[in-house]
Amino acid sequence: MANENQVTLLKQGSEVWNAWRQQNPRIEISLWFDDLSGADLSGADLSNAYFSNTNLSNTNLSNANLSNANLSNANLGHANLSNANLSNTSLSSADLNNTNLNDAALSYAALNEANFSNAILSNVDLSYADLSHANLSKASLSKAYLINANLSHANLSNADLSNANLSNADLSNANLNASQILHANLTQTRLTGACIADWQIGSSTVLEDVKCDYIFRTYDQQTGQFSSRLPIAPESTFASGEFTQRFQIIASALETIDITLTEGIDWQAFFQSFQDLRTSCPDEDISIQGMESKGSAFVVRLEVSAEADRAAIETEIKQRYAYQLAALEAQYEQKLRLQGAHLGDIRDFLSFERQERTRLSKVVETMANEQKAPKYDMRGAQFAGGFAETIQVQGNNVGGIINNYGQNADDVVRLLTSLRQLSEAFPEEQKADVLMELDDLESDLSKPEKQEPKRIGKRLQRLMAAGTAAATLVGGAATFSGNVNEFTENVFELGERIGLTREVMQP
Repeated sequence: MANENQVTLLKQGSEVWNAWRQQNPRIEISLWFDDLSGADLSGADLSNAYFSNTNLSNTNLSNANLSNANLSNANLGHANLSNANLSNTSLSSADLNNTNLNDAALSYAALNEANFSNAILSNVDLSYADLSHANLSKASLSKAYLINANLSHANLSNADLSNANLSNADLSNANLNASQILHANLTQTRLTGACIADWQIGSSTVLEDVKCDYIFRTYDQQTGQFSSRLPIAPESTFASGEFTQRFQIIASALETIDITLTEGIDWQAFFQSFQDLRTSCPDEDISIQGMESKGSAFVVRLEVSAEADRAAIETEIKQRYAYQLAALEAQYEQKLRLQGAHLGDIRDFLSFERQERTRLSKVVETMANEQKAPKYDMRGAQFAGGFAETIQVQGNNVGGIINNYGQNADDVVRLLTSLRQLSEAFPEEQKADVLMELDDLESDLSKPEKQEPKRIGKRLQRLMAAGTAAATLVGGAATFSGNVNEFTENVFELGERIGLTREVMQP
């Protein structure tokens, strides 16, 4: 049991406690099984103390020194351990639910089987810490140092690991379902047996030299079981470097510019400005990526090369748009004057034209809302015919369609379906690879933020690689060879339908 004299001293505050410890440096500190919930122990020197099974919930331990302390099985739920020194501390099986550990030092700490669900661990030093079997579900670990940490069998589902350093960490058999891993460093991290279902990675995620024999792609929320093993054969494993090659997302060479128009949009003026801009900047690879309604404002998102001067392009298209808008209104006014219209009628007509711009913006907003989002992706759409191919205005009717692939939408669906059917003749593992890539490809094509040409090109490269591998395994049977050739041609055609060149798709 706890030493009652020590408990009494501790409850008098950190100043009294620290003075007593300085005078009695050799006395063993025993506070186990005591109830210290709600106490203010900020700044207390509790190094080497024994707190096993102690109730420290809602306790303020900020800036406290708990190095080498034993807090196994302790209740630290909702406690404040920000900036605390917990290096070499034992927190095995401790309850740290909703605990604030911001900027705490936890290097070499024993945290196995601890419950960190919903805990805040941003900027924490967990280098070499033992977090095996720990529950870190929904924990905030952004910018955490997890170098060489043991996270094997840990539950990291829905955890925020953005900007975390996980180099050389052990994540074998860990649950990474829906975890956020953007800008994280996983250099030489061990991932064998981990579940990466719905994990959020990007080109900023470093997967260099990841050590992985196999992973799981599906997580069952009800049973907690991992499934959909890759490679599919029970005894097969990834070749050296294969995991990184499969899952590393290549950074896009393109950037975006948001053009905000606060008073609706005149499509004829805008698309004329856009065409003029493309003509004046032929090397900038400018295209329209999407359109979005933001309250009363309207945003057109342009995609440009990474090297382009985005500020200059934004200024230029706004100037061109203002010029085109003024020119169109001047044309309308001149035409009405020639027709003998009175000044009042001219003003009414120009007012009506401005209302039409707002109405067209509302049309796009309404159409977007039907897609459950206030925006439309226009990547891959064809604009050779200008305004008329995108939105056609006939009287009071707005026709046409804004679609990710414009006129090619039906062909994209047809080709995806054909690739699935052709893969049925492939060996089981290559078939699984194709179906996995097609699932991921369809997911990417439905999300504007994931439609970078290099990313999609990489997916198509993997599809062709799977077809080549299937042909190598089966041999030169004429029927199967024709099947693979058709598969490859369909991949090329699919890429072309969504706006990619063959060079981007070549493995």
